[in-house]
Amino acid sequence: MVDAVAEAYQVPRDLPLLLVLAILAASVGGRRRVRVAPDWIEVLSIYSAAAVPSGERKSPVLAVLSAPLLAVERDLAEKMAPEVATQRALRDLRAAAVEKIKRKGDTSASAIADLEAAVQELETTVVPAIPRLLADDSTPEAMARLMAEQGGRLGVLSAEGGLFSTLAGRYSSGIPNLDLVLKSWSGDFCRVDRISRETITLTEPVLSIGLAVQPDILATLAEGKNFRGSGLLARFLYAIPHSLVGSRNVDPAPLPEQVAADYAAAVDRLARTVHGGGTVDMKLTEPARAVLNRLRQHLEPRLHPDYGDLANIADWSNKLPGQLVRVAALLTLFSDPDAVEVGEQQMQEAATLAPYLISHALAAFDLMSGRRSPLEPARAVLRWIGKKRLSTFSVRQAWRDLSGQTWATDTDAIRDAIVDLVDLGWLRLADSPEPRGPGRPSERYEVHPLAVKETP
Repeated sequence: MVDAVAEAYQVPRDLPLLLVLAILAASVGGRRRVRVAPDWIEVLSIYSAAAVPSGERKSPVLAVLSAPLLAVERDLAEKMAPEVATQRALRDLRAAAVEKIKRKGDTSASAIADLEAAVQELETTVVPAIPRLLADDSTPEAMARLMAEQGGRLGVLSAEGGLFSTLAGRYSSGIPNLDLVLKSWSGDFCRVDRISRETITLTEPVLSIGLAVQPDILATLAEGKNFRGSGLLARFLYAIPHSLVGSRNVDPAPLPEQVAADYAAAVDRLARTVHGGGTVDMKLTEPARAVLNRLRQHLEPRLHPDYGDLANIADWSNKLPGQLVRVAALLTLFSDPDAVEVGEQQMQEAATLAPYLISHALAAFDLMSGRRSPLEPARAVLRWIGKKRLSTFSVRQAWRDLSGQTWATDTDAIRDAIVDLVDLGWLRLADSPEPRGPGRPSERYEVHPLAVKETP
């Protein structure tokens, strides 16, 4: 489905991938969790943010991917509607009965007994909430109310970045309101106090968020008070894909009906299987645990505060193993909603996303910090190599093609970027320079085969 949507809508695969993960998590609605160890539980919540420029079909992609879950929501709401109407009418009748007794003004013992009985009947009349699985951007207070009505579960999907502005305090005089979103990522007890209204208590809130936002939205997050320090930004999976504008197929094949039908059926089956039930613990098989531990062992030295390449995003990286457990469990449930174990294959499939997620997190935090990565010129050269599928090239050739970019101010800037790639093992100096006329020969470099294979 990810590949089919990417092709049909001519968008990077990153966009549908991150949205699908959030949609699967919203389908589960926190009713499954993975007990990795006695003191380590992962709630199946996913927060994802794909940064895609305006005009690149974020809304249509979100609409087609979320349609099956919205269809489940509509069906559940229609089935619940008669009961809601009945209970609402019964509540109104009992409220009227209480008012009728009160208007009589009779304070006799029998009248007071009648009033107490009528009030008791009114208070025990429960009007069930219309089922909601998804919401758009909401204030934290509105989100808390919706979650309370839905048993503490909700999904938020949006092709805009309004949620971040709301959390930053758009409707609360600039005072950030992050507690609910922070605690709903891990199912922690949350109490929301509201002025002139009753307190909302959520014992195990679970929220899933899928956002498709413009890169500029991410760039402004560094200005959000406490966004980084609170751990909010560390809870998101990020994608900053390369734009396809300028190379899109203007007449792509439509979304294959069978692919869309299979995806819709799987989402429908998952959402209906778990809806209305209690929370079920899943566990990792021993081979799956071994895959997870190898990943953790690989990550650990990279977090070292002095020489680890992930030290500057250690807050995010520390959560990555747990995030991948969540992804593995969602892949498992997508295939079998009744599964209670996460197997080696699903854990391995999730683990293969680690390099991708790490690289995009590094780019996202660079963007959010307002700092340009010193390796960005090298990345630009690497992207150029991959696009051209070069096995060798000269400095003059690179300058000719890249001189229009803002960082490429002269050939020395090109050479500096190439030196970084040499240091990182992507390039090596060729034995002979590019032949040319009088003057300094242009250095020629050989390209590591993976640069062409792996570069988008």
